[in-house]
Amino acid sequence: MERILIGVAWPYANGPQHIGHLTGNILPADIFARYHRLKGNEVLMVSGSDMHGTPITVQAEKEGVSPEKVAERYHAMNMEAFQRLGISYDLYTHTHTMVHRQTVQEIFLTLLEKRYLEKQTEECPYCEKDKRFLPDRYVIGTCPYCGSESARGDGCDMCSKVLEPKDLKNARCKVCDTSAVFLPSEHFYFLLPKLSSELKAYHDKVKDHWRPSVRTFTENYLANGLIPRPITRDMLWGVPIPLEEYDSKRIYVWFEAVIGYLSASREWAIRQGDPERWKRFWLEDEPVRMYNFLGKDNITFHSILWPAMLMAVGGLQLPYDVPANEFMVIGGKKLSKSRMERDEATPLYLPDLLARYDPDIIRFYGAYHMPQNHDTEFSFEELSHDRDQLLADQWGNLVQRVLSFVNATYGGKVPTPPAGWDPENSAMGKTIRISAEEMTKRMEAVQLKEALDVALALVREANRAFHEAKPWAAEAKARDTAIYEALWSIKTLAVLLAPYIPFSSEKVARMLNAPELVKPGHWTEAAKPPTPGASIGKMEILFPKQVKEAKPEVPAKEATLDIRVGIIREISPHPNAERLYVMKIDLGEPQPRTLVAGLRSHYSAEELLGRSIAVLSNLAPRALRGVTSQGMILAAASGDDVSVIEAPPGTPPGTALEGIPPASRTISYDEFSKIKLVVVKRTNPQGSELVVARVGPGDTATPLLLTTGATLHPQRQIAEGAKVQ
Repeated sequence: MERILIGVAWPYANGPQHIGHLTGNILPADIFARYHRLKGNEVLMVSGSDMHGTPITVQAEKEGVSPEKVAERYHAMNMEAFQRLGISYDLYTHTHTMVHRQTVQEIFLTLLEKRYLEKQTEECPYCEKDKRFLPDRYVIGTCPYCGSESARGDGCDMCSKVLEPKDLKNARCKVCDTSAVFLPSEHFYFLLPKLSSELKAYHDKVKDHWRPSVRTFTENYLANGLIPRPITRDMLWGVPIPLEEYDSKRIYVWFEAVIGYLSASREWAIRQGDPERWKRFWLEDEPVRMYNFLGKDNITFHSILWPAMLMAVGGLQLPYDVPANEFMVIGGKKLSKSRMERDEATPLYLPDLLARYDPDIIRFYGAYHMPQNHDTEFSFEELSHDRDQLLADQWGNLVQRVLSFVNATYGGKVPTPPAGWDPENSAMGKTIRISAEEMTKRMEAVQLKEALDVALALVREANRAFHEAKPWAAEAKARDTAIYEALWSIKTLAVLLAPYIPFSSEKVARMLNAPELVKPGHWTEAAKPPTPGASIGKMEILFPKQVKEAKPEVPAKEATLDIRVGIIREISPHPNAERLYVMKIDLGEPQPRTLVAGLRSHYSAEELLGRSIAVLSNLAPRALRGVTSQGMILAAASGDDVSVIEAPPGTPPGTALEGIPPASRTISYDEFSKIKLVVVKRTNPQGSELVVARVGPGDTATPLLLTTGATLHPQRQIAEGAKVQ
């Protein structure tokens, strides 16, 4: 058993947390903590609200209330959202506690005694109208690097550069817009250069298991030379300096916030009734790995300044890894509380998302689109797609079909595999074991997106095997084998998916009559086959489809779909998404259209290049992971099998497929999602064929496509009733 200390970067308590905060560092930390608990390790995960940041005082001045009132309000709101989302902090506290204040002041005095602090006088921004020095967040201006006119005194959201107020061009007061003047003020500085050699030795030791972006940033920072950093500032809100004659100054929030990992651990130990217990996770002679989860704008403080502070104090653990994520953006811009308004139509804040979606759906979307290696674009369309297509239709449907079959055919008992069946030689068993091993490897490396991909690949493989085995029509031996292996897959997946979607994983464990599966210490048991003859519990629907408001049918005379033949002229991987292609489609127009399609898991680029396919050409453009798609390639899906709808070779691009009159207007994705297209079997004198049909009122299916000789992929097992999307 190992000890794992997880510190999650402290968010400002100046507003509700949004989806960007969740995917940036909060959810990744929780997934990692849950994995290690499942593995049986001793985990301490701590964080809390940063109540002393200048964003709180800015918000308080805007509202005309005290900073403490603002901070307490949003601390409570965010803590409730985290609890509802299942974020499994051992302690979520805040920086306005006595334990935190004492810990920060102790560190300050220790560094002062060891001569790592000294007083320096520097020119600091001052507002002559308000008659006060301006903390960094009270200063705005033009970024000297990218030219953004909304840069702050502590950094630029556009280019992620860390800044000082004096770096800004046209620096001015955020409150009254008066140009800032710079006047001398005395402050304490952390003598970072004194630790240069120790920092370099530390990074040489740990850099190989750090993410490339963090490693490169840190190496460049060290190469540019270290300079002393101010750790106090002119303001009245925050942790007081533990010395006389400094009543008008407070300890800088960057300095005290990272110390919060230590103070929260001490507070946790006190709450456990064992005030010394924190030492098990912090003393350097203890076998502990410390992970600090953060966003990319926080790298400097966690890969340079925080380790340096710990080195200067001495005797404490240093971070083993600092997994920093990129940003989740909307419209290409970073989500920001200071610039965003709460909008019911586009609920990006966690309380608003939780009012619309189940926690596991939010968690899954955040994990699946986690900005681990690059910025990702938030999309409600993708959120709905992930819920319906990945969670409900793939994972949820697998659980429902298999468990319903077990209840109906085996009286709710796990079947006994036939004589001669060997779990070691089972192809599905091998896939399960390899998946569990690969997922463990990815989790240990904090490659959380890749680990989730492994689990989803196992979901697809289990669906494929179940579909191909057709146990409802198979003889007893084949049927027993198929159902036993399907239950084995579900049992394993309940554990492997538990760090990501814990609430539904607990449901699956209960359905299997084995709630202990998702309890601490059971990760290594995940790939073990189920016990023959064991009883399963009652089947529940994991992910009910969202009920949409019924709207009147569009009159038949009004064309809503314009489906035309397109030829794929160019194809390349999407730069920001592992599952998407970006294609240039010839629709017989002056310029080819750009389309984005999620086909990389189903087709190689060579298989698609040059094909004539069915394109919904009047779908309104929409951004998919940062690339605008100007239409949609139509495909049918049965389980893991997907087939694009192909037009006959030689059909001119732009040809309207028979039965589809040209539409007079574009339609939104939401409109298209309400139109039910399915594969149906049609009988004619030559025999039976599968065709695509639109299901209308009264469940009547009207053939729309494939009447001109268009086909489904002959080697894809597309069944009657398959959805077209």
